[in-house]
Amino acid sequence: MIAPPPTIPLAVMLVAEAMRWWHPLLLRLEPVGWRWTLAVGCLVAALTLVGTAVLTLRRARTPVEPWKPTRAIVDTGPYALSRNPIYVGLLALQLAYAWGRANGWGLVLLPLTVGVLQWGVIAREERYLRERFGEPYRAYAARVRRWL
Repeated sequence: MIAPPPTIPLAVMLVAEAMRWWHPLLLRLEPVGWRWTLAVGCLVAALTLVGTAVLTLRRARTPVEPWKPTRAIVDTGPYALSRNPIYVGLLALQLAYAWGRANGWGLVLLPLTVGVLQWGVIAREERYLRERFGEPYRAYAARVRRWL
C-alpha cells in the first residue's frame, strides 16, 4: 500500500482546498439547503458505513488496519455488498466535504481518489488476499463487487 487509506482522501481534500483558494470552482445548488442536505447525508452515510464495516471486522476478529495480516474473509454486513466498504465510506466523506464547502474541486478530484485507492491500495490488497486465501477469496470476489 502506498499510504494508509484514510490519508488518501484527506490529502486530496487538502489539494481541493488549495485549488479552491487558487481558482475557486464553487458548487451552487439552490436553495442552499439542498447543498447542506447532500453534505450531511454523505457525512452520515460515510460514518455509518465505516463504523459498521469496522464493527464487522472486529466481530470477525480480523484487523481493520490493512497493513496487518488478515485472519478471515469477511462477507457479512457491508462486506456482503462491497469488498471495500471502508473505502466507499471515505469517498462519501470526500463528497460530504465537497458539498459542505461548496468546493467543486472535491468532486472533480474524486476520480483521482478512486484511482489512487484502486491502484495504490486495493490492487495490492487483492493480490495479497488471493495469495493468502486462494479459491475462497476468488469466490468471494466473484460474488461481491469491488466498490458498489
